Amino acid sequence: MDGEGYRLMEPDAAIAALPEQTWRYDLVDYTAHDAYRDLAVRPSLANRIGGLSIFLSSMAVLLIKRLVRYEMIPNDVRSDATFRGCASMVGHALKNIVVRPPARSARVMRADPGTGHLGRDGIHVVTITPKDIASLEEVAGPQFEVLRKRREQGAGRKRAFEESRGRTTRREQQALFDVIERVLTDAGIMDVASAYMQRPSKVIDVNPQINDASDTFWKDIFPDTPPSELPGAAYCHRDASGGDLKAIIYMTDVGPTNGPFSYVVGSHRMQISTVDDLICEANDSNGLAGTDAVSRARFAALPAKFRQKGSFGNDLLPTAPLAKDIACGLWAIAAPKGSIVLFDTKGIHRGGMVESGERRVITCVIG
Repeated sequence: MDGEGYRLMEPDAAIAALPEQTWRYDLVDYTAHDAYRDLAVRPSLANRIGGLSIFLSSMAVLLIKRLVRYEMIPNDVRSDATFRGCASMVGHALKNIVVRPPARSARVMRADPGTGHLGRDGIHVVTITPKDIASLEEVAGPQFEVLRKRREQGAGRKRAFEESRGRTTRREQQALFDVIERVLTDAGIMDVASAYMQRPSKVIDVNPQINDASDTFWKDIFPDTPPSELPGAAYCHRDASGGDLKAIIYMTDVGPTNGPFSYVVGSHRMQISTVDDLICEANDSNGLAGTDAVSRARFAALPAKFRQKGSFGNDLLPTAPLAKDIACGLWAIAAPKGSIVLFDTKGIHRGGMVESGERRVITCVIG
């Protein structure tokens, strides 16, 4: 699982010593939240209609995506609008409908030794060899240069999260995919992922990412209100996906102020109903989970059952039980270049909160 030259990292002693706990989903009371209270108690008819229509349409799309396991279809297939691409998309979708993976609840509760720390903690961290780092730097260099230039074009204004992330396809960057797959395999990451998912795993998408202190998307919580102290769970979220895995490869040294990826150890075992999980995903994917004034007004106007987000951290009140659990279990992974963080995306996590320096990572979707 961790071959010669590879080192498995452990959580901080205080976090590792925490007993296993039952993670229960904690609904945010938006009628008690200063930024939402008036909007939720007295929503306008226009916001009621607008918010509900957006929610229902996005839920319909989401149900189709879950049926075909959309995130497990490679990016180069999803983005190919040609007839051949559409045919390939249909082929992948039909295969995903027929071949269903084990239920998430079944695999998460397994304590298979082959899953490394992933089964126990929801996260598995390995550092790789200098030779592997050099190989990754060589093949990923051109992609980071493209991304760097794109970011420079947006200098002086607020960038959205997506502007800091590049997109690659296996068709155009085959060498990059080949090196990443070899490194992940040699480091034992693919074996751990396969054991956890209970089926052979593969790299689906590869996304280089650059962040520095000029990125403010993580701290501009409520843009229309005066700046305030960030809540302890700021930017914490669960991904709006079907429950895939991601591997984040640190391409620079990442210290405490360089935006270390952070994960709430054990939170992948959170007990949440399928319906509530889908509601969170729908709102995260349709824009209603945003914290700007328009998004908040539409979100707050939804029926109470539909007022749920996967990106809940900015809204979580400090007195909430879940906020206290997050504070106890959050592992900020300050680690050297060449560290690989494999994690279950349905666990609570955050990353990219850079206060100084520059952080470069490669994020890989594994399915």
